[in-house]
Amino acid sequence: MAKAKAAPAKAAPKKAMTKTALFAKLAEDTELTKKQIETVFEELSKIIVHQLGSKGPGKILLPGLFRLKAIKKPKVKGGEKKENKLQPGTFYVTKDKPAHTKVTAQPVKDLKEALSPSA
Repeated sequence: MAKAKAAPAKAAPKKAMTKTALFAKLAEDTELTKKQIETVFEELSKIIVHQLGSKGPGKILLPGLFRLKAIKKPKVKGGEKKENKLQPGTFYVTKDKPAHTKVTAQPVKDLKEALSPSA
């Protein structure tokens, strides 16, 4: 009998860069210290929170990367009786949903072009 072929080993899935690895890479490339990089990210976070918050315009553009937009969703009153699509003939009562803010990110043209395969 012929030997069975060994199944090819699956490649390990690529993992996302951690915060520590990102800070280390940025520090290496920009000749800044990791502490300075951390301070830059903290200040950037503060600016984004202010811009997307209630006192800001609700949107911010990070040049060359993406556009963030805050969409305020109103509260939804529950208590409606609706038919269950999975079990016809049965009903369920909807729940209240509190008001919340949804944040969306849309890549800008430069990032889209950088990531798209060249034809």
